[in-house]
Amino acid sequence: MPFAMAGPRYLPETHLLMVPEKDARRPFWVGLFIFLTLIVPALIGYDIYSQWHAPTMDFLLDSPGSSIVYDVIPGGSSDAAGLQAGDVILSIDDTAPEYWYSPQLGQTHIVEIERGGEQLTLGIPAVSVFQVSVFSLVTAIVIVLVFWGISTVLLWRRFLHTEIRLLFLLSQTIAIALLFPLSYQDPWAPPLELLSISVAGFNLAAPLLLHYVITFPVKLGHTRQRFWGLLPLYGLALFVFLGCLPNNLLGMQLSILFFGVVTTLAIFLMIYVYFYRAGLAERRRSRVVVAGTLMAGLPPLLLYLLPTSLQSPYVMPEWGAGLFLIIAPLSYLYATLRHNLFGIDRLINRALVYTTLSLAIFILYLGPYLLLYRYLPDDPFVQLVIVSGLTLWIGWTFDRMRKRVQQAADRLFYGGWYDYPAVVETVSDALARSTQREQILDVLTRQVPDMMQLRNVDVWIGEAGAALPPSSSQGHCFEFKSDVPAQWTVGPHQDGDDLSDADQRILRTLAQQAEIALNNVFLIERLRHQLDEIQASREALAQVQHQLLRSREEERARLARDLHDGPIQSLVGLNIQLGLMLSSHEIAPPVGQSLKEIRAEVRQLSVELRHVCAELRPPMLDTLGLGAALRAHADEWSAQYGVKTQLDVPPDATLRSLPGEVAVNLYRVAQEVLVNVGKHARAQQVDISLTWQDSRLIMTIQDDGQGFEPSDTLYNLTAQNHFGLAGMQERVDLIGGRWSLKSAPGKGTTVCITWKPEEISHNEQT
Repeated sequence: MPFAMAGPRYLPETHLLMVPEKDARRPFWVGLFIFLTLIVPALIGYDIYSQWHAPTMDFLLDSPGSSIVYDVIPGGSSDAAGLQAGDVILSIDDTAPEYWYSPQLGQTHIVEIERGGEQLTLGIPAVSVFQVSVFSLVTAIVIVLVFWGISTVLLWRRFLHTEIRLLFLLSQTIAIALLFPLSYQDPWAPPLELLSISVAGFNLAAPLLLHYVITFPVKLGHTRQRFWGLLPLYGLALFVFLGCLPNNLLGMQLSILFFGVVTTLAIFLMIYVYFYRAGLAERRRSRVVVAGTLMAGLPPLLLYLLPTSLQSPYVMPEWGAGLFLIIAPLSYLYATLRHNLFGIDRLINRALVYTTLSLAIFILYLGPYLLLYRYLPDDPFVQLVIVSGLTLWIGWTFDRMRKRVQQAADRLFYGGWYDYPAVVETVSDALARSTQREQILDVLTRQVPDMMQLRNVDVWIGEAGAALPPSSSQGHCFEFKSDVPAQWTVGPHQDGDDLSDADQRILRTLAQQAEIALNNVFLIERLRHQLDEIQASREALAQVQHQLLRSREEERARLARDLHDGPIQSLVGLNIQLGLMLSSHEIAPPVGQSLKEIRAEVRQLSVELRHVCAELRPPMLDTLGLGAALRAHADEWSAQYGVKTQLDVPPDATLRSLPGEVAVNLYRVAQEVLVNVGKHARAQQVDISLTWQDSRLIMTIQDDGQGFEPSDTLYNLTAQNHFGLAGMQERVDLIGGRWSLKSAPGKGTTVCITWKPEEISHNEQT
């Protein structure tokens, strides 16, 4: 259907490649393109079949009609028969070589040669063309399948797009043009009918390429102009093809010239569209395509087609030209994946990933299995174990392998990302978990540029009340609204392209997330500053409390000395004087009785003062050590409260070396614990032990009283009026020890203090 009617005007836009979505003839076009997709696989199969059954000799001559052997295929029948490069063939089956070409598979042909002036007779079996051209055949099939596979996938996903169908037809014709010349060592060796098919594809590919270039990504000219410009070109391609059918040299040269001229014109038009007609979005999408087409077309054009048409001996190998041509469909695939050229990036990405995984699993599974199967005994159980182990190993590594392959595919085709939702999700999650400025700066200046391929990215954070810096003319600035001014500047892409509308939308979304995260960080910083101030105040308060404890102990020691050296000594003197007076006979009995009462009161006062001195500073603590002081106090306390006391302490000599501050505070803790037990515990027995364990002094005081519910912090102890317990903990902290309390209702109470000599030195230094 070359035309379609729309009112009084013809619209050539709906030419034979334009299939309306709701056209009743759509099934016909779908069937037609399905048929076209089967042509290349059918030709590949026929090519393999033809080469498999076609006989030939596995040696090469210098040129057609020559009798000098140019090369002998290593490992072939000619090599096994002894034929060498440089030999001159005199006859084959008693026929001159220029008139002989009737090899038969399985038949040994008698070849007479001359080598170094000596004539030799060799028997060389004929082989199939497949054996001789297997490398060329495999190379041709790979190249052709790349063209066929990529274009078929694109057509399958976007059949209604005109440019996709054009690309499909172009790729199919190129595949047909390359198949037969590349699958033989000599590009002119295929049978005439096969070579004609390749020549037809070769001539049709040139106008199809030009047709595609003037249609996508920017349409050049009006529809009518494109139609009438392309119609003669397709007709000329048909004419050139008919001129090549007689298989004459002039027709082949004309075909190569036609292809070269049209292809060159298409390349120039492609460059023109890219620089002068394409917008930002079209240029980004077509950049890779333009570069790939130039890389694919120029080397074969300059190094193969032109030298061949000029009969130059310096010609690129056919397989080399074919490999260069592969770059074109690969560039379309790359552009599709990276820039969503036809909207099927995710499908092809996943297909590539899972194809790679399937191939890797096949290699990793089949390779070790065949190796182990070859060298292990023929034991079904062992084989089952091997298969099970390989299966478990592949299952265990599949997810990790899939992630690695997916990351590699994303990095290769998308530069690290392939869709906007993934970028938003990843960056938003990283911002939500950021609690420091450095983390947000890392996300905005490293992670986002890496994922979106950006450059010149910077984040400015000022002081409270500062003015924002001037906006950069080469980037986009995003201001963060907060008490602390901040600004995020983003430059263009690494390839120089400016940010598209989609890029700016995603960056605005990320900027909003970053603003929330940055405000949270500022709030956390203020809270941390307040916590630091509170901690500093608590540490200062603790230092004051420790100093008060030291001062109180020092004051107690001073009072004990003053009482001992002052009032107690005075009372001792008074007691002596009263005794002397009572020994005199001149005192009347009533006065003597009064003096005895006074002397008894003086003695009682002296005892009480000595007891006060002992409470203020036990004398045994300084003279005999902590052990003796604890024994004396325990005996006195046990007698006072009627509670049995069990004391387990090391020899006094081992405790005399304790620093005075440590000894007095341990004694005060024991004293306070016993006071609490006597008043509240209702205990029957108290166990006190001092032991050395691993250079640590451990004092444990345990009772079997009624117990209580202890608090876990010093603040809670004071809040619940456990001032004695709070004082114990403060004393232990003062000497750098560790204090623990275990108690429960009905299960008694245990107080444990652990002290290590290094800790007191560190505490004193602090």
